[in-house]
Amino acid sequence: MILLLSFTQVAQLGNQKELFTPTRASFLRSKFFQKHGDIEVPTMYTRLLQGYDNMDPAQQSACSYAAKQLRLMMCGSSALPSPLMKRWEEVTGHRLLERYGMTETYWLQFVMALSNPLHGIRKEGTVGKPLPRVEAKIIMDDGTETTTGVGELCIRSPTLFKEYWKRPEVTSESFIDGGFFKTGDTVTVDEEGYFIILGRTNADIMKVGGYKLSALEIEAVLLEHDAVLECAVLGLPDEAYGEVICAIIVPKEDAKKMVEQDSKPALTLEALTNWSKDKLAPYKIPTRLYLWDSLPRNAMGKVNKKELKKLLGA
Repeated sequence: MILLLSFTQVAQLGNQKELFTPTRASFLRSKFFQKHGDIEVPTMYTRLLQGYDNMDPAQQSACSYAAKQLRLMMCGSSALPSPLMKRWEEVTGHRLLERYGMTETYWLQFVMALSNPLHGIRKEGTVGKPLPRVEAKIIMDDGTETTTGVGELCIRSPTLFKEYWKRPEVTSESFIDGGFFKTGDTVTVDEEGYFIILGRTNADIMKVGGYKLSALEIEAVLLEHDAVLECAVLGLPDEAYGEVICAIIVPKEDAKKMVEQDSKPALTLEALTNWSKDKLAPYKIPTRLYLWDSLPRNAMGKVNKKELKKLLGA
């Protein structure tokens, strides 16, 4: 399918060994990067920026120039945080093209079903609108369709997969009337019809004291904090509230260095709470905080929240 993509986009494929060199900084300087294009998951763009920040001014200038020669940069697989999108545009001059898709949607455009426009407004925090011949609708918990509310994204297209191999029951449960596939993602739409991914229903949607909250929304806000490099938010079981909001944060290196001599943590729950008061509703502010050196991820670079919960004993 990736080979077919190169034909449909009049593009050249690069050798993976050339793309993923030992340091992300060397990728920024590679001949491939200067001549063609790039598609990554958000984690990889974060790593590239880390490499960029560790360069001297001359190297940074050369890399920024090289990046500006690309014709397109895309992002998918997991939500693209707004701070990352803005910083990448500052460094490279490129506004990332965020898209949405799954293996099951199997569209020629790199298995994407929804996309921000190639030519037009690429809205941060959204994955755009359905691509040609793709139909999308939102189904609420009660089974009714909504055009403005929150619910599960359901997709129908001519290239939608037929079935899960030798799993008829799972296949049956994954479709609703009319041949729409239940993606398992909770979404909403904005006033212009751009879809907003709130998260995987079984991993990113938390039920806290009667509120249904999006972990991705809270993560996007926490990433604006000067001390936060990466973060993951999840709900942990609680007898009183059903779930409580837990934030696992990877601090930036400079934040770690600033407090090393005083033997203080790079960020405290009290400091995070005070900072969040003007940015989040009280019921969206994390009540538990862990500082880690890294987050567990899967092969695609996504944070593995199932593994996180295991590590936290939840």
